[in-house]
Amino acid sequence: MSFLADFVLENLAVAGQPVSPTYARILQHCYAEPPPFARAFFGKRYRELARNAEWFANSLVANSALEGYGATQIWKFASHLENQRHAAAVRQHSLDESRHSTMFIRMLDLTFPNIELDAGTRDRLEGLQPRYTAARHPPIVAPPTDQLKAGRDALTELIGVHITEIRALILQHLLRPVMLTYAPNTSQRVLTRASDVLIRDESRHIGYSAAFFEEAARAGDEDFLFETFASEARVFNDLTLEELARDQVEL
Repeated sequence: MSFLADFVLENLAVAGQPVSPTYARILQHCYAEPPPFARAFFGKRYRELARNAEWFANSLVANSALEGYGATQIWKFASHLENQRHAAAVRQHSLDESRHSTMFIRMLDLTFPNIELDAGTRDRLEGLQPRYTAARHPPIVAPPTDQLKAGRDALTELIGVHITEIRALILQHLLRPVMLTYAPNTSQRVLTRASDVLIRDESRHIGYSAAFFEEAARAGDEDFLFETFASEARVFNDLTLEELARDQVEL
């Protein structure tokens, strides 16, 4: 089994997520060779960049922005899913991403308690955070029938989201020791708990979608899952290499 497959399955087990046999085989097949974000040079480059405190602080802000944007896009995706059980799980994913957006700004303040940000910057940081909750979120409105996503169309998009979560899980583990190195002793406990939550949530996001893949495989889409997962992974790997070329290693 590949390093990445082992890593993902171990994190699922820690988070209490069941591992489906088809999903384990998909990981082994598609990641027999580790993707760029799971190779040693990726972690090495991340650590090199993170030695610059300003870069690392900016990366926490960038992660807040990405989580906030992800929350809005995942909510839209959920609104177009025909399968309402799947849609409910994806909406919960959106709420988690929104919470993560806020957590990253809190982590910035705890890691660099002496950071000086003017009111305008604080306002911009606030604007990154959708602040969705179970009671406060965009309306759930069914789209026109011709805009609903079902079957393989829905699976393809979910696979794309899923692969993003796998890389996010890797990055959470890279981010944690750097953050704790910079943070003062008074922040260590809270930041460790926050990191635990982020790692758990990324694992849960991988877990719920893996369960949907297992359902689809049992319904006759196993070959489609293997082929689509492999093709989406190749596209994502190319994007990762482009980001590395620009030194944009962010969650």
